[in-house]
Amino acid sequence: MKVLGIDVGGSGIKGAPVDIKTGDLLGERYRIPTPKAAKPKPIVQTITEMVKHFDWGGPIGCGFPAVIQHGVARSAANIDNSWIGQNVEELLGE
Repeated sequence: MKVLGIDVGGSGIKGAPVDIKTGDLLGERYRIPTPKAAKPKPIVQTITEMVKHFDWGGPIGCGFPAVIQHGVARSAANIDNSWIGQNVEELLGE
């Protein structure tokens, strides 16, 4: 099975198709600089741009710099504190 793996980092948001059985990248890694204001709306827009870049319609896995409990961010590292309390699962599911 393959998924689009996305890593949200403090300086860049990276993505590539990944074979989840082997962990191998199945294509070129693509990087977009993390928006200066790493608030929810600009980050979600950048992730959407990443998905469009790969013309992806399948499952997505996302590494996110926060503690997530039941879909809600409980901390924020290298992103804006406005993420705390946001339902990340809903925001990224849109």
